[in-house]
Amino acid sequence: MNRVLLISFCFIVFFSCNDAVKINNDFSVPEDVVLGNNALFNENYPKAKACYLKAIKEHPDCAIAYNNLAELYEIQELYDSSLFYFNLSLSIDSLNPYTFNNRGELFEVMGEYELSMQDFNRAIGIDSTFSIAYLNRGELYLETHSLHLSMKDYNKAIQINPNNPIFYNNRGDLKDINGDRLGAIDDFNKAIELDSLYGIAYVNRAFSKKLIHDLEGAMKDYNTAIVIDSLNPIFYFDRAELRMEMSDNEGACEDWMKARELGFDISEYSSLIDSYCDSI
Repeated sequence: MNRVLLISFCFIVFFSCNDAVKINNDFSVPEDVVLGNNALFNENYPKAKACYLKAIKEHPDCAIAYNNLAELYEIQELYDSSLFYFNLSLSIDSLNPYTFNNRGELFEVMGEYELSMQDFNRAIGIDSTFSIAYLNRGELYLETHSLHLSMKDYNKAIQINPNNPIFYNNRGDLKDINGDRLGAIDDFNKAIELDSLYGIAYVNRAFSKKLIHDLEGAMKDYNTAIVIDSLNPIFYFDRAELRMEMSDNEGACEDWMKARELGFDISEYSSLIDSYCDSI
């Protein structure tokens, strides 16, 4: 089973660059940053890069442009370039909690956990109400097996912002790890209540339901998740396990093949799955 946690970076859109950048007699974001943001949201990475670089050339003191370009490079897994531009952004605006959060997330992806923790701590030190930084630090605590501290940060994030479904999803995952299945389901329920199209929360709730032997409820959740996002291979792979457990061998094989077709790496299980499915 592939439990799904989310790490959140802060894509900076609404803040002015800094006091050094004045556009149309007001402090605002350069048009090229806005165009770059739109291109990034539409996964047009070459256009996004060109827009951010143009913004940097015309407004070299615009910290947001460097931050968002760094996020683009992180999405493309160009981590050295991403780190370079986060550092430049912070050299311009050394008190921006969003950029510290984002660089902390990058350090975590790179396996630099100590540096990641330092950045999350710095973000929270600058803004003690920065809920996403608590979420990300909580995930880092979970990854480093500090479960009590992870729960403390998730609780704090929810206290600050009780309307973010991601917070409940991640805390639900931690509760499940701690063996609190019903508490986990309560949190997944809340995540889904806040966002009825949150496919990941359905999948995570399905896993918790399976552990308390509510197989029909788990299947219903997997089916709903796949209706919401029919191109997520993890959803099919996990539903295949449940179908096999429910003796739906043909259905399990169909889901395994679909997961592989969508790009999920099942090489670790391929010989077992192939021999199992060939025997049906």
